[in-house]
Amino acid sequence: MILLPIFRPLATAQKAFVHFWPWTRSAARSFRANQSWHAPQMATDHAHLRCSRWAWIVPLALTLCTLGNQATAAPQTKTTQSATTSNTAADNSALEAELVYMVLLGEMQIQAGHPGAGYSLILEAARKSDHPELYRRAVNIAVQSRSGDAALAATKAWASAHKRSPEPLRIALQIMLNLNQIEGSQHQLDQLLDITPEAERSSLLDAIGQTYARTSDHSAALRVATQSLLKWQHPPSTAGSAWAALSRIQLAAGLTKQARESLDNSLNATPSTPAPGLLAVEWLNTAVEPIAHERLQRYLDAHPNLHTVRLAYARHLLGASQWAESEKQLLTLSTHQPQLAEPWLMLGALQLQSQRLADAQASLKRYLDLSSSLEPEQRERGDTQAYLSLAQIAEQQKQFEEARQWLDRIGVTEDLLRIQLRRASLLNREGKLQEAIELIRATPEQKATDARAKLLAEAQLLKDAKQTAAAFKLLNQAIEQAPDDADVLYEQAMLAEKLGRFAEMERSLRRVIEIEPNNAHAHNALGYSLADRNERLPQAKELIEKALGLLPNDPFILDSLGWVEFRLGNTAEAVRLLRNAMQLRADAEIAAHLGEVLWFMGEREEALRILRQAHTLQPDSETLQSTLQRLGIRL
Repeated sequence: MILLPIFRPLATAQKAFVHFWPWTRSAARSFRANQSWHAPQMATDHAHLRCSRWAWIVPLALTLCTLGNQATAAPQTKTTQSATTSNTAADNSALEAELVYMVLLGEMQIQAGHPGAGYSLILEAARKSDHPELYRRAVNIAVQSRSGDAALAATKAWASAHKRSPEPLRIALQIMLNLNQIEGSQHQLDQLLDITPEAERSSLLDAIGQTYARTSDHSAALRVATQSLLKWQHPPSTAGSAWAALSRIQLAAGLTKQARESLDNSLNATPSTPAPGLLAVEWLNTAVEPIAHERLQRYLDAHPNLHTVRLAYARHLLGASQWAESEKQLLTLSTHQPQLAEPWLMLGALQLQSQRLADAQASLKRYLDLSSSLEPEQRERGDTQAYLSLAQIAEQQKQFEEARQWLDRIGVTEDLLRIQLRRASLLNREGKLQEAIELIRATPEQKATDARAKLLAEAQLLKDAKQTAAAFKLLNQAIEQAPDDADVLYEQAMLAEKLGRFAEMERSLRRVIEIEPNNAHAHNALGYSLADRNERLPQAKELIEKALGLLPNDPFILDSLGWVEFRLGNTAEAVRLLRNAMQLRADAEIAAHLGEVLWFMGEREEALRILRQAHTLQPDSETLQSTLQRLGIRL
């Protein structure tokens, strides 16, 4: 994505301007009178500015002063200097003083609430100095003032002065698109593509595809892009990215057939680049998903070492609840490119989710061994997730001290709440419920959503401590304050079911569906509850099928559908669905349902094997325990 640069004046600027104000007022009068900055007194004042603690307030001031100092501090090896050298030094000093004055006055105008005047002064200083930092500052002033035309004028002046610099062209292009001047962006786009270094051009083409696809006038975007990208569809180094960019814009414009053809051209380009594969992954969420899936599989088979594509595909599968397939892709990555850190982290998370604690622990530790290769910000996020997951594993194994040690390894992070929630869970497992609640309540709220997260966490602590009624009461209080909070309503519904308050559960879930019609989990929860109680089975099936349409191949929704088919007497279909669910996710509740259906069908040996598997996965599962009790089975 093309982004505007951000220039932040220093916070202490106001103080400096207060101190400078008497000087600047007199200097301004002098400047307006005769434009003379050569007087000895001005030179003295300027020398003081160079040395003062305020010099760094003004963008470029230090750079200008340094150049001036270098000129005046040069070793004097001769007793005299030429007149030319002397005159040049004087001219440089005068220009330096004038620029510093203009920048200072411009910043003061901005501080005084006159951004237009400040912009004009800064831009004029930029033109006189030809320095990018001042052009950048002028653009930023205009952007912050919501003056798109002024921002565009500054970037064009910048681009004219620095014809080989991609930065002003990128900014100008973004501004023009934001102003919907799409047709007029052709020239800047062509220039930008021409001067961008070859090694960076493919990335730029990817950004162009994404940016132009998001414009409001798709037809204009397509006309401009088609013309500009034509030149880059033939060189091997850019062909793949150029065709992928065009395909993206064609799809946004509704030209599916043309987009498909461009995607094929992109996929067939050599040498291979990640761009077409990543585009195919994005297409998995569109109406052309079957075609995209076939193209993607072909691409991955032909280019197994393009890890960015396979990793993106694994993330897509994870988001679509296709956990088994996501794990397959991650295992392929970790086998063929074991030095990559991120696949190990994702693999560990999936293994933890399916309660394969030993495998998850090994994968997460492997990630930590490799994470030093990541960018600092990415590493910080990943390491935090790994430590939290390892702490969770240790907690589930009742190794509470080890869990704390993992948490203690987390440095300063924005995920303080998640860390404290993990600590609270540890305390709760040790029977220190009140201490756990106090820890959560005392945690500072860093984001707007933290208050709700803390409330839900407290309710979960009460639920885990078997204080379901207290948890239900807490969430009821929250709903009184925010009656349309879908997340709170959903959690309250789950607690209502545990308390046997099914009418309240249904009312809450139907309200969630009303607020979020595509909430698959709410549809599934209501359908499963009806099926489990053997009530309104056709309606239950309809709700679950709706959920499955929203989240295809979700193992828990497949489990619900299998269970309602069993209640309807369709045992063969129930077994098929439940086996599919088990293949996607080895879960105690799914296994308990499958075991019960097999037991009912007379497949007692297989049923016992499945139920033992469920007991291994999660011996304290409520569904498993109620199933064993109902069937009279002792494992």
